[in-house]
Amino acid sequence: MNTGHAKQVTPSARERLQQLKQWAHKVLTPGQELPAWAAHMSPVGGDAGFRNYYRLQVPEGSLLAVDAPPETEDSRAFVSIAGLLKAQGICVPNVHSVDYQSGFMLVDDLGDTLLLEALDDNSADEFYRKALDIILQIQKCEPDSLPPYSRELLMTELEIYSQWFLEELMGLEIDNSTQKQLDQLFERLTETALQQPKGVVHRDFHSRNLMVLSEGNLGVIDFQGALHGPVLYDAVSLLKDCYIRWPRHKVESWLRLFIKTHPQLKDVKFETCLKWFDWIGLQRHLKCLGIFSRLWFRDHKPQYLPEIPATFAYVLDVCERYEELAFHAQWLKQSVEPLLNERIADTRVEIEQ
Repeated sequence: MNTGHAKQVTPSARERLQQLKQWAHKVLTPGQELPAWAAHMSPVGGDAGFRNYYRLQVPEGSLLAVDAPPETEDSRAFVSIAGLLKAQGICVPNVHSVDYQSGFMLVDDLGDTLLLEALDDNSADEFYRKALDIILQIQKCEPDSLPPYSRELLMTELEIYSQWFLEELMGLEIDNSTQKQLDQLFERLTETALQQPKGVVHRDFHSRNLMVLSEGNLGVIDFQGALHGPVLYDAVSLLKDCYIRWPRHKVESWLRLFIKTHPQLKDVKFETCLKWFDWIGLQRHLKCLGIFSRLWFRDHKPQYLPEIPATFAYVLDVCERYEELAFHAQWLKQSVEPLLNERIADTRVEIEQ
């Protein structure tokens, strides 16, 4: 629920919007004529899924009306996980009303200020301290109701990289030799992910899913994909964010602070934690390269394409840091890096035409 940027209402969404207005009217003002606020439900920024958000002003303040099509979005998971997080004192949107069959919700409006927009050299230390504390709170939740971040899911996510980034965006043909190398890379990353201690994982804990509230506190959104998985996953999502990059020494200093206070990590060697952190980050960034590409090719959402070069840089950096991954770094430098900017530029031309 990225509320930082306006979103167009497409013709296909207008009918859903009318249904959402009528549903919100019945929930908020039953038996009354259609109130003025219903005519002024304004679209606000969307996300990488198929949800649409609309701000409405009611006498008590501002709410968000959410259109989460049930065929693609899991509103039950959103409501359930919101309850888990709220029980740990984490600021998440209250769910005021929900219609699971239609995929409609009314939730708190946490405002427009993304953490991304508030970060700079002066504010980063304080904001990241608060955000890392929230991860510790999240991992205090009971994970019993959440699916595991399984081997099968980790592997499926990595295949998104092969299909959508390497083949679709880069136009590469994956021959048998390259496929064997990819299989080897994916197996190593998955095995290392499964070695980590486990906890509740938000799974998309970054600067566009954290909202800056009054007095600098942080609210958390887009948690409906939470799983029980590697405890460093959210830390790497935050500190090696696809939307903002920090020097390596700062990332490692924030990571050390997190590890020191983490009940499952504080007695583990830093070098081991750092490898877990880097390698689960590599798994995530490979997946993100695939997802950003898929959002354009399948879902016609080009706004994520500019993030691909920075995400690719994270991938190359980690592959070059570890001897076991050097084979993929070499292949990327030979086969992908020379084409990357050209393919992004060609895609932008295609979008503009």
